[in-house]
Amino acid sequence: SLVIMGLYCMTVELDVIIEKGLWHGFNGPAFVSIFVSAIGGLIVAAVLKFADAVLKGYATAISVVLTGVMSMLLFGTHLNILYFLGIGNVISAVMLYSATDLDRLLC
Repeated sequence: SLVIMGLYCMTVELDVIIEKGLWHGFNGPAFVSIFVSAIGGLIVAAVLKFADAVLKGYATAISVVLTGVMSMLLFGTHLNILYFLGIGNVISAVMLYSATDLDRLLC
């Protein structure tokens, strides 16, 4: 996809790249976003290497929950009731998956 996007960029925006440079418009937040995505990719690779598929699914669900909550706290994003119900589902699923001797405690 990098080659395809590079060819597309060269055909559509070549005059702008020659005039202003390839890195025009990249600022601090853009580099932070790229860095965070790279670290996230490394974390996903570590999870895939050492964990099973179920745990990877729960890690993905928790990351979605944390992203929504951080977006609410940092950027003022309004989350509706369905999102909070989903948070409750994720938390209960993770707790049920990681619980030991759950049948002994409930019965």
